Amino acid sequence: MKNVLLLTDFSANANHVAAYAYDFSKKIHANITLCNAITIPSELPNAGLVLWPMELPEVIKNRSEVNLNKLRVHLQQRDQSQIEKPQLTIINQTGSLQDVVAEIISDRPVDLLAMGTHDDHMDGFLKMDQARTMIDSLQVPALIIPLKSKFEPIRNIYFASDLSDLHGDKVFLSKLVKLARSFMSEISIVHISATEAGAALKEKIYDMINDLRHALGYPGIHFRKINGDNEVATFEKLMIEKRMDLLVVVHREHGFFSRLLKGSVTKKLAGQLSIPMLIFNQHQ
Repeated sequence: MKNVLLLTDFSANANHVAAYAYDFSKKIHANITLCNAITIPSELPNAGLVLWPMELPEVIKNRSEVNLNKLRVHLQQRDQSQIEKPQLTIINQTGSLQDVVAEIISDRPVDLLAMGTHDDHMDGFLKMDQARTMIDSLQVPALIIPLKSKFEPIRNIYFASDLSDLHGDKVFLSKLVKLARSFMSEISIVHISATEAGAALKEKIYDMINDLRHALGYPGIHFRKINGDNEVATFEKLMIEKRMDLLVVVHREHGFFSRLLKGSVTKKLAGQLSIPMLIFNQHQ
């Protein structure tokens, strides 16, 4: 992951997310493109019904560029270390956020999309349903950063799996190892169930882990089975208790990520949680 696209709307919450994404990108030796999608009021539906004067599009675009440059300078100035720093570029385009991001990804290499979230009662950036819509349509991994996330070394990565697609899990675990190397993280393939996996399935799991360890030269991959009747509720509890530093899920239709967003974690991610989520799309 060498190119991170960081979405911002210049709110205080978005600036906090930007600081986290900067530190994360620096650790994995990635460069950052700061992106702001501009909404032009005159182009919105029912714009003709507005009675007060609207700002000219040029004024809105110029303000966006000024704010992007301010954010770039802020991120550069807060980093007083002598370690190699991410290169920061800026881009602003008019249109819906989803359309702008899709166009950028089609025009330039993007390895990771970084975004923050908020709930209906917070000043912030993306609502979780917006994040989900974007993840549904885009072909790059997304790092969702809760408002309370404080960047710390990522030592424990939980890769959530329902064990229904071990071949697919292996593909994404191979990608995850590249990230884990930067932090020297332990990767736990976590399966939550009230019943034990059968002997044949366990053998397949450990064969996959051993294959990954040898093929990638990374011994820090393990399997953890956690007892629980409800995987979503159990993961919510694990996240609140900070048993992990990063939760990784693969977004499959009707899969765990979809169920997770339908649960109370939708609000908790924006409120009390501080664990970031890395989401791969099954079609990547």
